[in-house]
Amino acid sequence: MGRGGITPDTFTRGADTTAGRFSITRFGGPTTSRTSTVSVLTTVTRIAGNNPRRVSITIYNRGLNNVDVDYVSSVTAGAGIPLTGASGVMQSTIEDDGEAVIQELYGIATTATSSVFVVEVLRV
Repeated sequence: MGRGGITPDTFTRGADTTAGRFSITRFGGPTTSRTSTVSVLTTVTRIAGNNPRRVSITIYNRGLNNVDVDYVSSVTAGAGIPLTGASGVMQSTIEDDGEAVIQELYGIATTATSSVFVVEVLRV
């Protein structure tokens, strides 16, 4: 883990960390994470853009209202991947979902605007 080891206040990445070594082996290089918060309206809202470097995305419904998520902009309430209010989670990984993980994601709230928290893991 490098000369002198890693201390709690040292920021490390890449081959100096267990997760970094795993990412390099699994994805051919290091990864980084990116977070965002999106207000999903009662009309179609883009939650995440197309990103060919994405290896994983997780969406947490933080709002009280249900949200439906889909890979197409024609998503309608009640017809996508359901994220229940205040607890719904959707995850897509390259291992499980292949190239679908890089596609745009859209959402629509069923009754009122709902906030979703998005965590993306990207190959750098």
